[in-house]
Amino acid sequence: MILDRYILRLWLGPFMGGLILVMGVLLIGRALKLLGTVSDSGQAWSLIAELLVLTMPYFFLLTVPMAFFLSMQNTISALQQNSEMDALRASGISYTRIFRSFFALVIALWLGLTFTSMVLLPQGQLGFNNILTKIYAMKGVITFSPQRFTQGFDGVTVYVDGEDEQGTYHGVILEDHRDGVSVVYTAESAQFVMSGSYLELKMQRGVRLEGQADDQRMLTFIDYVVSIPVSDGSWQKRESSEHVTMMTAQELWQSMQNSGEAETVAEWNRRILLPTTVLLLFFFALPLSLTQKRSGKAGSLIAGIALLVIVYNVQLMLHRQVSQGAFPGWTMWAAQVLMMGLGIFSWMSAEQGRMPKVFSRVGDSFYWLHQAIRHRIAHRWVKKN
Repeated sequence: MILDRYILRLWLGPFMGGLILVMGVLLIGRALKLLGTVSDSGQAWSLIAELLVLTMPYFFLLTVPMAFFLSMQNTISALQQNSEMDALRASGISYTRIFRSFFALVIALWLGLTFTSMVLLPQGQLGFNNILTKIYAMKGVITFSPQRFTQGFDGVTVYVDGEDEQGTYHGVILEDHRDGVSVVYTAESAQFVMSGSYLELKMQRGVRLEGQADDQRMLTFIDYVVSIPVSDGSWQKRESSEHVTMMTAQELWQSMQNSGEAETVAEWNRRILLPTTVLLLFFFALPLSLTQKRSGKAGSLIAGIALLVIVYNVQLMLHRQVSQGAFPGWTMWAAQVLMMGLGIFSWMSAEQGRMPKVFSRVGDSFYWLHQAIRHRIAHRWVKKN
């Protein structure tokens, strides 16, 4: 128990510091983005605070696994650099026993993150969207988030790919099904202008599609205007069932069973898999941290950051492909299981003293690269002086 408490004390400080630092950066970035949206309101700062609280479940899902993994790496590297690891191993204590406390800790974090993903995350998304809908209604204007579908109008859905500094949207898709017939517009660019109680969508260089199959009609246009009546300040509260990101776990499961839509399947798998990232990273912490002492902590930490980039980008790529129907849902699980299997194998190999050479040489590689850069900088400084 004394060893367990000592290991946890070494880990706790870097974990809390890293978590607070990363969360702070993410929250400040989101606050600056929201400030432009709510700046006209007399309660701007209270609204921003409320919106930031509602975004915290998503930020926790991203930052807690990172902070846990990097602080565990820091703990292992500190023990190794101070020769404490050598003394423990010489006493016949295995790596698994040394880091026994982390096994219980990672299970607790996984359960907490699973609750956050399945319960708190959709609640936060719903509350966030309701507050923004209310703000837009009170302001009497509408803005659109890039690369997201906006459904703030009755019978109209708008998607924009991006926005430039002049307020012009690019890559616009608009679906108008107010008359019971779906009409789809695609345009290279568009401006959204308030005209009385109507919002005019002035689109440039696009295509208008109406009808289906053999009855479909296509019209290309240079300029086209669609008028949509907007709220006079009243607003309608959004329901959780309106979008997969806001659905409760029960609603999402039922929707997936009834419809089997790709977007629903992707969201269900994402909510379950995101918390398991902390388990995956746990098994990589030991093999990536057992580098030569001369390499210091930098080599293992850089390798850890590289692993984080790979893991999160693979998850993001597969989620997008599954949500678009390009890949089946099981591919998200296959990638996660494959990476976790590699991590478990690497841990077991480290325990038996048979670490794969690719891991044992990572620290040395970064060490020599670091030394080469330092020598080159020192050489240039000497030449200049």
